[in-house]
Amino acid sequence: MTHSWINEVDLKLIGEQVGTPAFVYSEAQILKNIGRVQDAARAVGLGERVELYVPFFPNSNPHVLKPLRDAGVGILLQLPSEYRLLTRFGFEKFIVSPGHVSDEEIGFWDRAGHPTFLSSLDEVTYSLRTEAPSISVRIDSLDSGKPGIKYGELDRLSALLKEYGRELECFEVYCGSGNSRDAMIGIIEKQFEIFNTHFPEARAINFAGGHGFVYESWDESEKHFDWAEYFRALREIADRMGIPGHVKFLFEPARDVLADTGVLLLSVERAVITNSVGSLVVTDGSRMLMPSAQLRDRRHNVVFLDADMAEIPSREGTDGTRAALRGRSILRHDYILPGEYWVPSAVDARSHMLILDVGAYCATQHMEFLNIPPAAEVLVDTSGTAHLVTSRGDELDKWRHLLEAKQEVKP
Repeated sequence: MTHSWINEVDLKLIGEQVGTPAFVYSEAQILKNIGRVQDAARAVGLGERVELYVPFFPNSNPHVLKPLRDAGVGILLQLPSEYRLLTRFGFEKFIVSPGHVSDEEIGFWDRAGHPTFLSSLDEVTYSLRTEAPSISVRIDSLDSGKPGIKYGELDRLSALLKEYGRELECFEVYCGSGNSRDAMIGIIEKQFEIFNTHFPEARAINFAGGHGFVYESWDESEKHFDWAEYFRALREIADRMGIPGHVKFLFEPARDVLADTGVLLLSVERAVITNSVGSLVVTDGSRMLMPSAQLRDRRHNVVFLDADMAEIPSREGTDGTRAALRGRSILRHDYILPGEYWVPSAVDARSHMLILDVGAYCATQHMEFLNIPPAAEVLVDTSGTAHLVTSRGDELDKWRHLLEAKQEVKP
């Protein structure tokens, strides 16, 4: 298999003891991905100025994200319930980007004491009136339908802060998702222009997320965002535009840190079925609302395995057929992935399938149709030991159950 960390995992043990479907994550890969970003920042002298906050909602399992906590990486929150869950698991470093919220929720975050990026002038006005300990805002510079103060409102925001004698702690700039390195570099000057023009006293700039990840590639070096070149450009532009050295740079990488840390292990229920409509592979999974796939039509790579979890060689155009990948419900759109994939002729009811690069957005947005239990989750630690971290529930309870303590998967 192409993914090196998968080669070291005892998938047969996981399949036998945990069952399928199951999401399997690599702690070592999470640390590797974080190290790639941190090393790139240090290489250009930004190590002390760059802070990373990985969003919780793309992979809302505190066991899986624990390596981030231990590596000094913070978590981006949206909801008070996320805060309560993560503090129970020992997380302490947060920023909050909640979208549009009530006055009561603003008060909750003010009491919690973590930077909260407000999305409207009304919300900022409430925080100013209640003398919030700090003021941070989310800016939608694209003038999209996303929550955020629009670019044309920045003068009014600046005047409002002056009226109350306050300064911004930080501002976050939303610039879209899945951007290439060059596109992200092209946005830097606009973000620094906002700082110099409107909020030169701000203590931090949050560049948010949007860093692209290439799902279609098999090569790890081609999948990930080019942080080394990006940070070189950031440093050069910051120096050229006179951004003070004390200003922190915050980032919210999600896919680039999480995507290739997870796979979905499924069982194939039958040999390929061919009818007048087409061919299909029946699995024991159910549909996942994966933004990368269903919403953006990106191709996740798949690998077929035999009964012993050994890879079945597959090369399109050789012995096999193109087929759709079905879930197990009767609903028309219950497909694990959109489109068709090449399926080797050796795939049968004893086989398994791996969907690669599902560490972001997938388990948290897995759909339960017609009482089909959602997938369990397994975390493989840096020593190679697999642990169950989320159970799927029994026949009378279809909901996933986050375990308070991870459980070693044993024969």
